[in-house]
This record gives sequence, C-alpha cells and structure tokens, in this order.
Amino acid sequence: MWLRNIKNILFSYPRPIVLLALLCTSLTGHAENSIEFEWDPYYSNAGYYISLTDEPIPEIVEDDEAKTYDRLLDSAITMPRFVLLELSANPLPMLGEYIRDHHPNTYENAQLRGDLNIVQAFTEGFEEPYAVSLFFGSVMRFVKPGEKIKTKNRGYTGYLASFGDKHIVNNTYINDNWYELEWKTKGDQDFKNKTLSWSLRVGSKIHDHPDITDVIYFGLRRNHFDAASDEISWFQNADIDYKIELDNDNFELVQQNLFINKKWPAPFGAEKSAFELGVGFILGKNKYSGSLQNQSEDFRLILRPSFKF
Repeated sequence: MWLRNIKNILFSYPRPIVLLALLCTSLTGHAENSIEFEWDPYYSNAGYYISLTDEPIPEIVEDDEAKTYDRLLDSAITMPRFVLLELSANPLPMLGEYIRDHHPNTYENAQLRGDLNIVQAFTEGFEEPYAVSLFFGSVMRFVKPGEKIKTKNRGYTGYLASFGDKHIVNNTYINDNWYELEWKTKGDQDFKNKTLSWSLRVGSKIHDHPDITDVIYFGLRRNHFDAASDEISWFQNADIDYKIELDNDNFELVQQNLFINKKWPAPFGAEKSAFELGVGFILGKNKYSGSLQNQSEDFRLILRPSFKF
C-alpha cells in the first residue's frame, strides 16, 4: 500500500518531528507567520502558521452557515497558500491512562457494572494521546462588523498529514507508529452571542502495530451555539460528530463513532454560558485483532456533561 510506504519513509528517520520543524521554520519571512495556542480538555494544540505568499489571510464577513461552507469548498480548488505545523495533545484521554496506570484501585472502583467504567466513559473518544500534524491548503479569517477580530475565527481547506507513536486502547498506551493522511475542511466562528465550528474529512490511517486495522474513513462534525435562540430543536444549539471506518484492504466495516451534544442557554452568567450534555458511543469489533482483541470492548460509551461559559 502506498500510504504504508510513505509511513515507513517517515519513521525511518530518527527524529521526524525535528525534521518537520526545521522544514517549516525555514519558510519564514511573511507577515502572516504566527504561533497560536488553543486549550480544550479533550484537544489542545499549538500551531505555527506559515504564509507561502505575501498576501494577507482573506477576511470573510460572517454569513449564514450554508454560504460559509460554500466558500470553504470553493477554496479547495485554489493553490495552497498556507502551511501549518501543529503539535496537539488530548489532556483528558491522557488523564484516563494516567489514572488506570498509576491509580488502579481508583480506576477499578469506577467500574459501575459489566464493561461500563465511568473514567473510560469521560475520557473516551480519541485514539492517541498526542500527534504532530502538517497542513497544506487555504486559510480564511471570519469577521463580524463591530466585533474584535479573534485569531481562532478561521476556516481551512486542504491536506493534512499526521503521525505519532502511541495508540490508546481501554485507557492503556500501545506502542504504535501510526500515519494519517486526509483531505479536510474545517473552521471556527466565535462571535459575541454565537459560536459555530465544523469539520468534514476523508482520509486513511495506517498503523505499524500488526493488531490494529488500517482504515479509510469519513468524518463529519458540526458544533453550534446561539445564546439568543430559544428554539427547541436538535439542529439549534446542538452538536454532532460522526465517523465511519472501513478496512483499508477489503472495505469491510471496522468501526463507527457517534457523539451528540445538546446545549441549553443558562438563565444567568456570561452571554454564552450554557449547560451541556453529550452522549455517544464507539461501536465496532473489527478494529483490533490478536493480542489486542480482548483488551477492547465492541461497544464503548461516551459521556460528557459540562457547563460552557
């Protein structure tokens, strides 16, 4: 498989992360180059943005949701204008591994019944503790008249290569040099009373560990919150995250992930405060084989209650 050959080339170097960093830091000299950070209990990252041209990031006035998606998809046919080197970590999934490894009694006491463990349910949803990613594509900035420009209000369309050396199974680290290549469009809008984020991606993930199935996948995510909306709807103030994986060799179903989150604007507090309740599952019995087959359940529950402010 051509993707596996690329992965073997990357990991044949002693320090692939250092090589990528040196490559990106050599592409300097444009005003749009910047380092930005984002904190989230499930996915945090530090990104180095590198402009390949002297043109600034185009600014798009906030529009309705459908037109925003159209703009991003239209940018898919343009030449890549930006490179992004990103280092990411998944704090809560890492915490789940830490609790199981360093506090086994606490982890065992969190077992409610059968295969349901409350620590796993709150920290499930990510296959790796951290990753290094390199993005090539188009970037645009979303603005709204009368509001301060925020660095996170951006949309991306292009190609993303990611890799790492650990995999998480049942809150346990597995040594696995993995490589992922995908096309994606994603974005974030964070305005005074409204937030919207989305992601659409198609790709393939290859594993060095022989007992983890190589897959091709399709993923769709949409998160929405409008503090001014009191409409009772699963579309308004609601999130959905769905991913389906097929075996890279025979296209058989490997795994499906579904997560749904509902928000209720709080009657007090900040303008965008809300109560949230997220429920989902990971379903699949063909993800692991051999030594890992008995370490993972066919069905895993995801629970994420929280308060947004």
